[in-house]
Amino acid sequence: MIFSRANIGTFFTSVAIQGCGVVTGVVTARLLGPASRGELATVLLWPIILTNLGLMGCNWALARQVAGDSGNESHHVCNAAAVGLAASCLYFILGYLLIPYVLPKDRIYLLLLTRFCLLLIPLDIFSQILLGIEHGRMRWQRYNFVRASFFIFYSMFVCWIWASRKADVRWFVWAFLASHLLAVLLRLVIQRKSFASGKIHFAECIHLLRSGLPYFWATASNLFSAQLDKILVVSLLDAQAAGIYAVALTFGNAQSSLGEALGITSFAITSNEKSSESRKTFLMETFRHSALVSAGLGLALSCLIPFLVRPLFGADFSAAIRPAMILAIAAALTTSSDILNEGLRGAGRPYAGLVSQLLGTAVLAIAALLLLRKFGLVGMAWAVLVGASAQVGILVAAAANWLQVSPSRFWPFGIEGFKAVFREMAELRSRYSRSPA
Repeated sequence: MIFSRANIGTFFTSVAIQGCGVVTGVVTARLLGPASRGELATVLLWPIILTNLGLMGCNWALARQVAGDSGNESHHVCNAAAVGLAASCLYFILGYLLIPYVLPKDRIYLLLLTRFCLLLIPLDIFSQILLGIEHGRMRWQRYNFVRASFFIFYSMFVCWIWASRKADVRWFVWAFLASHLLAVLLRLVIQRKSFASGKIHFAECIHLLRSGLPYFWATASNLFSAQLDKILVVSLLDAQAAGIYAVALTFGNAQSSLGEALGITSFAITSNEKSSESRKTFLMETFRHSALVSAGLGLALSCLIPFLVRPLFGADFSAAIRPAMILAIAAALTTSSDILNEGLRGAGRPYAGLVSQLLGTAVLAIAALLLLRKFGLVGMAWAVLVGASAQVGILVAAAANWLQVSPSRFWPFGIEGFKAVFREMAELRSRYSRSPA
């Protein structure tokens, strides 16, 4: 189930993207050091959050609309671009006014640079909206090519910064924005025929916004769940701690390739699947197999982290070792829940993920309040693990209730589960890869 041709292609693209992330992460950490790396995390945090909120869920709604109405792709592109332009203006203004209040007082000197970084909002909104077209049409080769473009451009810019020894936070921000600009231009070139032949319909724009509303709330909960630990670390601890935590997250997010690949294809497949029975089978088997694989990866990575941090990032980041080990285990749980959540979204059920993320985030927040001050970054990592455990448990219960099956059907750690994974690894089936691409 998880070793289909679409999943494999998307997975290896995600691995390549993550490889670029490792290169840029190592270079950035070594050039900047913990304190300046924390400043960069501070500058990027809220522009990234506002960008994802500014999508208004329209990227997901657009992907589902295109999946069901591929004949009007050009009109969908133009309508989505118009909605994206309006949302970009709104969220840029909101961000400009909000930034002075959310920046930590000891880093208010980063205000101008953070406001400049708000240019990310229109750039990334356009990128994600245009990417939603390829997602809904299941054109995996083009989809993977265009989503990898930003990371390739950014890696090139960061390597240039390293070669020229420009160890300044501003250069990394400029490289980040320039990479997004080049990615947008590439996607506009690919969709140029759609923009030339499509027309904007105000009623369809309103319909897209309404369709995106459930996904907006789901995206907001997902974003809050994923970013709360960073918000707390950036807001409550100093810049050096924020820089060390950013390095710990590099390892904690090492499984993102698996989660991203299976989440992308799960959404598209369940969006296009007409049979409720096939959809049920797909959701359960994908979750079981991915949970088994991610658990193994998390344990293996946790054992390797003590031997990797100092050689890659330097002795200044040694304090990242223990938090990174805990975050690697938490990521195994987050990966599985994210995959199931994307499948449910594709099936038109975004609220199960919304509830699980809100409750999981509440658990994380309570645990962080109890542990962060006393145990520092290690306490924050434990809070993330507790929140991830709550989230995956609640989501499985919600999915089982909707599918009218026992939650034990999602349990992956049995003889049959291991056999199924190894059987699929041998066969590399492409049962669910039906894209003409």
